[in-house]
Amino acid sequence: MKTIIFYRSSYRGNTLKIAESMKDALSAELVSIDSNPSIDLSDYDLIGFGSAINFAAHDIRLQRFVSSQNLKGKNVFIFSTRCRPFLGAYHSPLKKIIERKGGIIVGEFSCRGFDRTGPWVLMDGYNKARPNDRDRFEARLFAEKLRWKLHPLALIYKNPVTRCSEGITMRRKGSDIIAGNKVVFLNTSTCINCGKCIKICPMHIFALKDTVLPTDEKNCIQCRLCADNCPTFSIYIRESFLNGLRIALRESFSNKLQNSYNNEDNHH
Repeated sequence: MKTIIFYRSSYRGNTLKIAESMKDALSAELVSIDSNPSIDLSDYDLIGFGSAINFAAHDIRLQRFVSSQNLKGKNVFIFSTRCRPFLGAYHSPLKKIIERKGGIIVGEFSCRGFDRTGPWVLMDGYNKARPNDRDRFEARLFAEKLRWKLHPLALIYKNPVTRCSEGITMRRKGSDIIAGNKVVFLNTSTCINCGKCIKICPMHIFALKDTVLPTDEKNCIQCRLCADNCPTFSIYIRESFLNGLRIALRESFSNKLQNSYNNEDNHH
């Protein structure tokens, strides 16, 4: 998923800290609007815009920059750092611009940022040491959830099964063939058979047949190591409460998961 994040962080670097955390989670390009960038957005799957909240809205320069972009049909997220503790309607002006430009808002994030202006000079600043490590972690978590939400295989389980191969159902998405039953899905058309998923999966879900296949998804514990390390973004884990409950019950009442985890002979 090709992603770019535009930001303005003109005061204490608060917004830049948050943007950098999101950049790492999304493997995104990070661009300051202060450089007056002229970038063709047609090739990007996800676009982020963020700044500090100034006088109950995003930075006016960011608003003007967004107003100059063609966002028709683009997935867009917005983020901010703010002095006051509640988000309120601070994002509304920027959201209206994005919607007017045809963008699709898929997520919002905001956290507190250090401020030493106006009345806060009497206290030597407000929200001291913010954004902190927890804020940056939550920004990264927000970005990871967003990436998962927009994964190209996120809704593949709804596609009709076309055939079965070695007990694994196959589905189509356009010209791609997707292997997987209910939990682990692998795009066999984009998979390059590098074997990273086989090596990194602690539960030995994958095996190399004619191609890599998720052969033992009942043991999947939703750790997502395979998906996070797939160089072609070909793996999707369908996370759910019911699957988590299944894992917890199996762990509580049997030793099958423990045996799978410990059994290196199963690791092909």
